[in-house]
Amino acid sequence: MLPLDNLMALLFVRMIRLRVLCFGISLFFFGQATVSAQNSNPGVRLSTRQFLSPEGNPYLEVQVEFIANGMHWLMSRDSLVRAAAQWTVVAYDSTGAVAGFSKATARTGHIPDASDFVDIARIPLQPGPHVLELEVEDLSLPESTLLYHEAVVHIDVPAPLDISDLFLVQAVAPAQDPPTNLTRSGKEILPLVDQRISEEAEFIPFYCELYGTEKEFGQGSPFLLVAGFREPGGDWVESTRRYIRKKGGAVLPVLESVPVPPSGLYELVLEVQSPAQVLLMARSLFVEVVGTADQNAAVAAGTLSPFVLAYQSKDSLYAALESLLPIADAGERRTIEYTLSAADLQPMQAFLDQFWTVRSPEDPGGAWREYRREVAIADAEYGSCPSRDGHETDMGWILLRYGRPNTIVQRHNGTQYYPYEIWHYHKAGQFNNRRFLFYTPQVVGECFELLHSDHPQELRNADWLDILRTRELGHSVSETSINQLGRRDTYSREEPEDLFFNPR
Repeated sequence: MLPLDNLMALLFVRMIRLRVLCFGISLFFFGQATVSAQNSNPGVRLSTRQFLSPEGNPYLEVQVEFIANGMHWLMSRDSLVRAAAQWTVVAYDSTGAVAGFSKATARTGHIPDASDFVDIARIPLQPGPHVLELEVEDLSLPESTLLYHEAVVHIDVPAPLDISDLFLVQAVAPAQDPPTNLTRSGKEILPLVDQRISEEAEFIPFYCELYGTEKEFGQGSPFLLVAGFREPGGDWVESTRRYIRKKGGAVLPVLESVPVPPSGLYELVLEVQSPAQVLLMARSLFVEVVGTADQNAAVAAGTLSPFVLAYQSKDSLYAALESLLPIADAGERRTIEYTLSAADLQPMQAFLDQFWTVRSPEDPGGAWREYRREVAIADAEYGSCPSRDGHETDMGWILLRYGRPNTIVQRHNGTQYYPYEIWHYHKAGQFNNRRFLFYTPQVVGECFELLHSDHPQELRNADWLDILRTRELGHSVSETSINQLGRRDTYSREEPEDLFFNPR
């Protein structure tokens, strides 16, 4: 195995050449960037990673890669090109209040050929769920369409012994003076925003940080790290496993490399173990290793993206397609149901590829991975219903379809009404100012059902207030003049009605 310092030096020199000539040939599988591509709106890849400050406070690192053929490139007299983008990230907490903000300009400088480029923002955030809104403007093309993107992230409560999120590394160089947004632990570390690597790569570097090891083991006391790739079933790929000795400290940067396994979908895993090899903490990152044959076949066929080729079993494709139902339109839902019932591998792969290529032609694999993270959030938050995953519940469907609501009213412990929640969206799909009312007729439990919405494409129930009551309140829903047009009796004093039409 190459020593890490030698590997980093070789990697950095090689990556400088690759980023100038054809980004992604050696380690990474992307399309070649060309100066002539002039799209109407910029394209980006987005990743979010959670770290802790030296004071122990969480912050979110937003890593954005601007795709070369989605940018407008200006050419100078010496035939060098340059591009620039202004990008803004706003983080909202669960109440809809602004919790964090970043605005920056990313510039390439003058380079021989167009290539993808990366920028980073770091936003301090409190633990809990947040909605990120990203806005990107191509500064070289003032008439270009702004790119808007929304993602849901959850900031974890720091643990006494903790590991930051992992990320793959494109290149490493000595730190600059003054430091840049890529500076970490005395080095310039360029992240790989996409989580795909080529099978041709011998090693892949990664970075993370360890917190609290001086309290767990003692300052300067030894402990063990185990790093490598695991199969989807949980077994180590033995040829990739490495054992790394460390000594306790408040914040320990980890910049290591592991061998690349054969093509497939894996978890890159880092474990913290005691000197007696007892597992104490672990963190993982899904990584797709793309084989050369698969790359060439997909390109030649012109149909399958590399991320689709990781799914070679009917069971995994069944779960993947089933998770798309909340965001699929009516025709796509019928196609999914037909494809699922037919259970044939190739139609499943073709549909998954087409579904995300239509929605995100620049990076269908990145869009799919981001959606999978949101499905995982829905499963975690709404997975208490019997015989259903969280993304299959009504709350999970609405969350995946429209994102995080701007406000949520929760009334779980009243005596006059079934437990209910009202979600209010400033914008839900094509419609502004829409509301969703969920309730649980079981009274006890967290399995909420959608009872009523004023969204034209969702369930509308004229008798929702009557149904919500657990005892007779003396008048019917018709007497409050609630109906499907949403008109309201201004003399009604029932709390659910007031909260529905006047979101807090």
